[in-house]
Amino acid sequence: MFFNRIGAIACCAIIFSVNAFSQSKELNVKFGDVKPDDFKPQAYTIDSSADAVYLYDMGSCKYEGNTEGWFSIVFNVHERIRLMHKKSFDDLATVKIPFVQDEAKVEDLKAATYNYKDGSVVVSALDKKSFFTDKDGKYKIIKFTYPDLQEGSIVEYTFTMRAPIYYGHEFIPDWNFQSYYPHLWSQYTIEVPQFFDFVTLRQGYLSPLLDTSSASADNFHIVIQHGAEASDNVSIRSNTIKHTWVYKDVPALKDENFITDLDNYKQSVQFQLSAHRFPDEAPEYFMHSWPETIDQLMKADYFGADINKENAWLKDDIKTAANGETDPLKKAQKIYESVRDNYTCTDYSSWYLSQSIKKTEQLKKGNVADINMLLVAMLRNAGYDANPVMLSTRDHGKTYDVYPLLDRFNYVIVQVNVNDKSYLLDAADPLVGFGQLDEDCYNGNARLVASTPVLIDLSADSLHESETTSLFLANGDDGEITGSYKCTMGQIQSIDLREKLKKSSQDDYFKDVKKSFAFDVDLSNEGIDSVRQPDMPAAIHYDVSFKPADDIVYFNPMFPTDAYKKNPFESAERFYPVEMPYCMDETYILNMEIPKGYKVDELPKSARVSLNENEGMFEYLIQENNGYIQMRCHTKLNKANFEPEDYETLRKFFGFIVEKENEQIVFKKNS
Repeated sequence: MFFNRIGAIACCAIIFSVNAFSQSKELNVKFGDVKPDDFKPQAYTIDSSADAVYLYDMGSCKYEGNTEGWFSIVFNVHERIRLMHKKSFDDLATVKIPFVQDEAKVEDLKAATYNYKDGSVVVSALDKKSFFTDKDGKYKIIKFTYPDLQEGSIVEYTFTMRAPIYYGHEFIPDWNFQSYYPHLWSQYTIEVPQFFDFVTLRQGYLSPLLDTSSASADNFHIVIQHGAEASDNVSIRSNTIKHTWVYKDVPALKDENFITDLDNYKQSVQFQLSAHRFPDEAPEYFMHSWPETIDQLMKADYFGADINKENAWLKDDIKTAANGETDPLKKAQKIYESVRDNYTCTDYSSWYLSQSIKKTEQLKKGNVADINMLLVAMLRNAGYDANPVMLSTRDHGKTYDVYPLLDRFNYVIVQVNVNDKSYLLDAADPLVGFGQLDEDCYNGNARLVASTPVLIDLSADSLHESETTSLFLANGDDGEITGSYKCTMGQIQSIDLREKLKKSSQDDYFKDVKKSFAFDVDLSNEGIDSVRQPDMPAAIHYDVSFKPADDIVYFNPMFPTDAYKKNPFESAERFYPVEMPYCMDETYILNMEIPKGYKVDELPKSARVSLNENEGMFEYLIQENNGYIQMRCHTKLNKANFEPEDYETLRKFFGFIVEKENEQIVFKKNS
């Protein structure tokens, strides 16, 4: 029955294969087959400014039986690259091949540099003495550097890695079809026995030239040793699934504004062992469900075992932290603040404990998991419903909601329920308040580690930031204009400002503010409120004075620290989504007395535009009334993430904002 079902699936794959191959086919480039014509292009149409271009990039992986009683993988790599400019030498002149010590063997390693001289191809091949081996933990790394490099050189290497695998630890190497240089051709083929069930995880925005699979019947010969001399030769017959992906003319990855992690969009394929499905046997699963994974985590010493204990030794710490407070919410806040303010985070990228929570309490330091799991234990001991929450930060990449792939996570926070309301806490970050998280935590869904492991929405679309700025200007003595400025920031901007002030003083901050003006101003009574109160929004305030002297004065009603000076979306096209850190709501209000002795010669026009109907709006309202100018500028985005097809609209929207916010009032001296 098992093989009948597989046969039906394979049939569908073979039909697809025929259709795919009618349009294209795999390439089989031979090592060393470099011709003079390969040097003719002075640039490549895929990217005329590229410092290097992958001409050919091939990988393959297949399974074979071995003499150690199970299977081995045979992994082959062949890369050929044209180095157009010297800038690429730093990245590509030296190759590093990692492999597991004593388990894997690298065979048939060859490398060469090719240059074109006097009408022929000159080959500089590396001999065995040019390959060096280093150690890095459990890995060995073979390194070599290409010789005789020139601008325009072609370099090439190939190798085969053969590695035994063990029962329940079968794997397929991942493959990247894309890098920071363009690829003219990237190809990956895998051949895997049917009874190994892998989940295939593909990412990227490109369509393959070829995506085909087929099935064939194979025999796998395995030698099982019995003592020093006896052995059995076993033959296992199975369908083998062969799958090939080909991508042609793959553009280079290029960093853009508002990208969480560029690797999220790298064209790649990854694999995760899901199950063994042998004939006449019940499937054996290796990828567990989320409830099963959570249950294992909460029993593991490296994660939840400590917080499930009574931990009576924490009672004194809790009593000291609470300081007699009995209100449930205020008491929880005090416990949180006690951990946040008295513990030092040594590593902000870890989802598992580096030590017991008791040792964390003794040392007053640990990684992010150590500190926040201690907070869970304290809150539980104090009678609260508290649980860990796992997530991936914005610079670490996306998690998978369906599959419990734990290496996708790198951060732990806390959820506590107080008076029927849930709060998310991060005691590892000294700059955030109760119920707040830094923007880096807003990266899609987080996972509650509890009996019901629900998803928690931490998308940037769920984070709304409000900023309000007010500026009042009036006529002072001797023709001066004096006024007051105040900007009340949102949660994330407040955190960013506090982070900045850890590295510089408020005096330095206001020196930079003064330098930002295009004319001479005097600042006084400068200050920043709530710098040391993370639960409160930060607020910048100062008094300002300046004196217009020319007959014609050009004045931007928006101060330079508040106006967009340039469009944050400069590229003409974009292949990746726009991932802003939060939804914005910025309001700027000006109330200005017309300078004494002047009149308004030109005033910007009011305007209002919408972004994709209800996804955002920009409003610029300005008028002259009874000797005063009133202006209100309001920018609002109701979402933070935009698909590539929305990019041009978003770019034009911000282009309009930049144009309006840099328009000036023209004051002309009375005659």
